[in-house]
Order: sequence, then structure tokens, then C-alpha cells
Amino acid sequence: MLEDIKILSDLNLYSITFRIVLAMILSGLLGMERERKQRPAGFRTYVVVCLGATLTCITNLYMFGLYENVDPARIPAQVVSGIGFLGAGTIIVTRNSRIKGLTTAAGLWCCATIGIAIGSGFYSGAIICSIAVLVIMRVLTFVDRSFIKYNKYIYLYVECDHSLFMPALIRFTHERDYTIYDLEQYPAINNLPGYMLFSLKIKDPQNRYRVINDIKNLEGCILIEEMGH
Repeated sequence: MLEDIKILSDLNLYSITFRIVLAMILSGLLGMERERKQRPAGFRTYVVVCLGATLTCITNLYMFGLYENVDPARIPAQVVSGIGFLGAGTIIVTRNSRIKGLTTAAGLWCCATIGIAIGSGFYSGAIICSIAVLVIMRVLTFVDRSFIKYNKYIYLYVECDHSLFMPALIRFTHERDYTIYDLEQYPAINNLPGYMLFSLKIKDPQNRYRVINDIKNLEGCILIEEMGH
């Protein structure tokens, strides 16, 4: 048993094969979760990133065995910083100032660090971290939704005719004793309609979807979307 552990800890054909296969399995599990949600970076991206990080670390350890003056942490450190460019490509800011892809970008960065851990032979840390990330991506999504469910603030993006919608919105909020915060208005440009961004504090969080539907029916409203979902 101890001999098997030593074989996997040393740098040899068996340990290299084991590390690459383990990297494929763990990153594949994370990538499948993102693929299921149709995110920009899915199964193949996660696997390739993790394999690259793993091989980088293995190569660095190999060089360290050949040349004593090589820093074993130098090349893996570049992976951690360099993966930021790939992660930035998954982040999208939409016209309504909604940011998408942050979780995917963070997942890619974490996937690279898992690959570094595997390449270094830190198998237990890589496995535990992979399980933790899966729990965060799957289970904590429901926790996040429960927070939204009981939140009295609604963050809205509304495409509208300002001259018609604004008076209607003021009457609507005054009648129901709602409060508007952080109102931003953007005029129509070319063929694109004008739009507004604002927060609305309501009385009962359970009625948030009914409130959104009521605002949708106000005069001058073209499109309404709740931000943060």
C-alpha cells in the first residue's frame, strides 16, 4: 500500500498517467455541470484547461529534477495569472448592464488550480476542492434563489417610451407605497428604444412576480426584465 502511494507521489510513467486521468475526470465533472446550463465554457474547455495546468506542473517538476536551480512554483504561477484572460472571454455585459459568465470564469480559474494540485501530486486537495466546487455550483444555486425569493428589492431593466411610462410608473408606485431607488434613464438611439434601470422596494417579497407583471402592463412599457437572475 505504502509502495503504491510512493509510486503515485514520485514522477514516473504511472503517476503521470494517473494525474492526467484524474485531471480529466475531475474537470469533466465540473465541465458537465456548466455544459448542462449551456454556459460559454463547457465540458471540453474545462477538461483542456485542467489538463494544461496539470501538464504544466508536471513539466515544471520534471525540470526541477533535472536542474536544481529551477523554481518549482514559477511556471504554475503563470498559469494562475494567465487563466484570467481565458476567464475574461466568458464574461458578457449585456445592454441592460447585466453581467453573465462570472461563475463560469471563476470555475475555469478554480479548474486550473485543481490541475496544478493534481500535477503536484496533491490528490486529496484536488478531489476535495472538486467536490466543494460541485456542491457550490449545484446546491448553493437553490440557496441563492431563496435569498432572492425573500428580498424586498427588485432590480429592473425596462425598455419603454419615457414620456408615457415615467408618469405611469410614478402613479403606480405612489398608489402602492413603493419606493424607487437608483433610477437611470437612457434615451432611444437610432432604432433602439430608450430604457431605464432602477431598483424598486416592495412591501411583500412574495408578490414580486405580480408586481413585475403589473409594471409590464403600464402605459409605454415595451419590455421588462428582472436583473440578477
